[in-house]
Amino acid sequence: MSGKVSATFGTRKILTMIQQQHADRDLLLMQANATEDRYMLLDLSGEESVFSSPVSYDVLLSKGTADWHGMTSFIFVDLPVEEQKVFNSKYNSFRHDYNKPDGLKHFWILRKAKNNAAFVIVTNWHSDSEYAVWLRSESFKQFAKYTTSDYDYHESRYSFVRSLKS
Repeated sequence: MSGKVSATFGTRKILTMIQQQHADRDLLLMQANATEDRYMLLDLSGEESVFSSPVSYDVLLSKGTADWHGMTSFIFVDLPVEEQKVFNSKYNSFRHDYNKPDGLKHFWILRKAKNNAAFVIVTNWHSDSEYAVWLRSESFKQFAKYTTSDYDYHESRYSFVRSLKS
């Protein structure tokens, strides 16, 4: 896993075409769980993005095995400078005291490359129900404070569609 991730959004047809044009890249096509017609293409190569308008992130923490099958949650938060130190401490603590919840395949903390205040908590699960249990668990409690409008919280859930590499 590289230290950079890029994403772009569009129709399945256009994103599949991009994926085929760059078959040498590790590009994952994912579909939003909330709507049938919203797709995302993730570039996990760590190289300069091939997308015309990418959203790029730095990987701050990566735990587990990056198996993208199942449900993937993206929790987006914007943190003021003073809260970033607290958040960094929490995910560093999580890094060392990592006790993998049932069903969790991988856990990432990302920071938007062009906005140091924008963070993303990415988790991939075998099932939605295991994710729901984690949201009520002690393990999630340290991150729960950020899931409010005070931190511009929003969440998107996606399911793996395909990768040319798998």
